[in-house]
Amino acid sequence: MEEQLERALQQVGSRQEMAQALLEYAQSVYGGDHGLLLEMEETTGSLRELASTGDVPEMLNQDMRIFAQFAADHPTDPNGVLIASKVKDVKKLAARKSVRREMTDSVIIFPLAAGTTSMGAVYLGSRGDKGLKFKGNKAKTFLQTGRVLGHLINVDRTLNRLSVQVSNWREKKEQDVAFGELPGDGAEIKRVRRSLELVVDMDIPVTLIGEKGTGRWIAAEALHRNGPRRKNPIVRLPLADIPKDLHGGNIFGKAPGAKDAPVRGRRGAMRDARNGTLILEDAHLLHKDLQRRIARTLESGLATLDGEREEYPVNVRIVMISTRNPGEMRDKGELINDFYLKMMQFPIVFPPLRKRIDDLPALVEHFANEASVTFGKVISGVNNQIYDFLGTYDWPGNLDEFEHEIRQAVLRTPDQGEIGPNQLSVHLISRRDPSMLDTSEGTLKQRVARIEKRMLMEQLEKNRHNQSMTADQLGLSRQALINKLHRYGIETGRKYKRRLREIEAQAQKKN
Repeated sequence: MEEQLERALQQVGSRQEMAQALLEYAQSVYGGDHGLLLEMEETTGSLRELASTGDVPEMLNQDMRIFAQFAADHPTDPNGVLIASKVKDVKKLAARKSVRREMTDSVIIFPLAAGTTSMGAVYLGSRGDKGLKFKGNKAKTFLQTGRVLGHLINVDRTLNRLSVQVSNWREKKEQDVAFGELPGDGAEIKRVRRSLELVVDMDIPVTLIGEKGTGRWIAAEALHRNGPRRKNPIVRLPLADIPKDLHGGNIFGKAPGAKDAPVRGRRGAMRDARNGTLILEDAHLLHKDLQRRIARTLESGLATLDGEREEYPVNVRIVMISTRNPGEMRDKGELINDFYLKMMQFPIVFPPLRKRIDDLPALVEHFANEASVTFGKVISGVNNQIYDFLGTYDWPGNLDEFEHEIRQAVLRTPDQGEIGPNQLSVHLISRRDPSMLDTSEGTLKQRVARIEKRMLMEQLEKNRHNQSMTADQLGLSRQALINKLHRYGIETGRKYKRRLREIEAQAQKKN
């Protein structure tokens, strides 16, 4: 017994091998001729198989997962432990088809826990002579064993997560270009990075032009963070979110006692960003009088409070963000010439994602690595078939929408699994449905399975992963639906839905 536990300790950091050693240790202590070690997925709350021993038919596997899930959901509760020396004498077990077909005679199921955090569950079963060891072993005993094994799984998970973080850190350190916050290795993004490098140490105004979500805000903040003003304030002023009559007060400040206090407060962004950086978004919305004041401030280094004449010194680096072409705005009379000339000292145009198709592999790797660290997952790789879907979509939301898509794909991917077409959103899949529902190859059973899996995924997406509603619409019992989800490796659950809501909220904030 000690040998198996020592072998498990030696395998920490290698998930599958360690899990196999832990299961064999449990079997050596409690007996049985077959068993499963199931790990709790952090993001979905569902169980995935890490190790098995002996012969566990699919029907038995699915039946025992139901009780293992209950154990995993109650990691410190003795009622979560299932002990049955004769399964046919236990009503809830006797009703299972695998028990009626005598696939197992006795059962032990107990949770794995690290403190109060569930790490999964162990199932041990026996047929015939190789019985389980029940004498002197009560629920409390199994909970103690589950805590030991659970802590080892938690250590392994933590080491894997740290390994990914260190790998990402090394990758960033080894980059031979600055502004690694803007991932990609295509010609267009390299041009953007080179342009940013040219002005990062200067104080001249910079204008970043491009569609929303192309990385302009990231670049603006990177200019500050990588430049000489990085220890001083950075102030972000999205003018579209502020009433036009309050623009002046928000930029230059208001005198004490003045009416119509600005949104940011009476000091104004120019003073709040002293010795730092001021990011102005949608500067074309500024009234022409304010354009003149900003141009004059950039020229003289002096500004006045809104409605006052007394001047105060200004020392800020201004970065302007625009979705429109400043030249066209000047031609239409929306920008005065002095303001235009100040804005256009160093313009940088950001390409939309639809023109960066060559960057998709680098972007997938970048966002998948970030998401895997956030969600505590290790992704084994990316199936190249996903680019058939990613590359034929226009991405109107650009990088923001793309990041959202990849984060969802990581959530749908099992730990240690590969990101493939099945993990993409339905609206992407539907654009190239024939390749996903190809029924021209394989046995009849394989073809039907592909169609059934796609139908399940689409219905779950439509119902925002409400299992009861999905089961009802498909004419299934909820348990039958859960069994099919396990069979096809489709992840769902409360934690899954909560994570999706968090991601959607973050994406809305960015937009």
